[in-house]
Amino acid sequence: MTETRHDHFPIFDLESIADERNKNLPPRQVMMNGAPVWLVARYDEVRECLAHSALSPAPAYAAEHGQESPLSGLFIDTVFGNNPPEHTRLRRMLTKEFNAARVESLRPRVQEILDGLLDEIAPDGHADLVPTLSIPLPTLVICDLLGIPAADRHEFHQWAQAMIASGFDESAIAASRVAAQQLWHYIEQLTERKRHAPEGDLISDLVSANDEDRLSQRELVATARVLLVAGYELTSGMLSNAVFALLTHPQQQELLRRDPDLVVRSIDELLRYDGPGMFNVRFANEDVQIGPALIRAGEQVLMDLQAASRDPALFVDAERLDLTRNATAHLQFGHGIHYCVGAPLARLEGQLVITTLLRRFPDLHLGCPVEQVSRTKNNFLSSLAGLPVRWTPPSQPGNAHD
Repeated sequence: MTETRHDHFPIFDLESIADERNKNLPPRQVMMNGAPVWLVARYDEVRECLAHSALSPAPAYAAEHGQESPLSGLFIDTVFGNNPPEHTRLRRMLTKEFNAARVESLRPRVQEILDGLLDEIAPDGHADLVPTLSIPLPTLVICDLLGIPAADRHEFHQWAQAMIASGFDESAIAASRVAAQQLWHYIEQLTERKRHAPEGDLISDLVSANDEDRLSQRELVATARVLLVAGYELTSGMLSNAVFALLTHPQQQELLRRDPDLVVRSIDELLRYDGPGMFNVRFANEDVQIGPALIRAGEQVLMDLQAASRDPALFVDAERLDLTRNATAHLQFGHGIHYCVGAPLARLEGQLVITTLLRRFPDLHLGCPVEQVSRTKNNFLSSLAGLPVRWTPPSQPGNAHD
């Protein structure tokens, strides 16, 4: 039996490899947190790693080798933390319920939530769009989808933030573990209530699935928990980054004003240009050849998504934001069997936020110098700590939606 390690599972320590990031070089070993890891940065090789069956996601590898799972066990017993065949079964069940038709049916509700958030700030003529829009919108949407009561949503947000922000600080790790237990207990009680009184939300549907597809109670709670956390955190970063990119590229913003239908294509380019995902992690289950590199079983592979998104071999003039570019090949949602199941919902929210902001606030602009816009200190995600903006308030309250 493999002995369980009680140290925090070491995945990211970006400061130690800061000089190696965002370089389109062949796979190479670098030192991260005092240990060698493979850094893969070129698009084709990153894409190959994401889909390679010999490379296991960190949570699955940790579970298989008796190590403590990252993020206080957030991915244990979920589609994100398993390899086939368990992954296949869990993903089939999740995609059956979390499908494109269901996401599209959410469009009116997402628009309603978005309009409500903008109604609150419209008269002021200024706001920080991170706490007033990019965080609350995906939070409210995913809570609506899963059936989280409105009164509980603030507490959920605090738990989720604590789990995501654990990093390497011992006190933060301890807080993350407490939050993970609290969120688990809350969802466990919620799923039990929905078992007896289903309400037509995603958790209710997962609870009432037929025996062939039914998740165990532990899988159900784990899946609901990871959807809650991942369902808002990544989308929040995507939204703030996208709006910031448009505000700092007025010519691209003008393209969208003249042709609102361009927004569908623009989401992919905005994700490529400044997506929230910085890295993805795999561990080799066996020896595997990636490009010129022979990666041995047990070695860690760090995939630089931002470097892959700027790979000149695939994206011409990659440092430039070009909303007319076909950027659907970006890897922000992953690739292969672990492709993000929530991608359609994230796209929907991004499209609605951009079109609605540009329509309601025609002169929307940054409320501070560009250099004062800062990033969050997060080893997992690239997102803005704040996004101060200004606009001319509507002259008549009744015209807020015009």
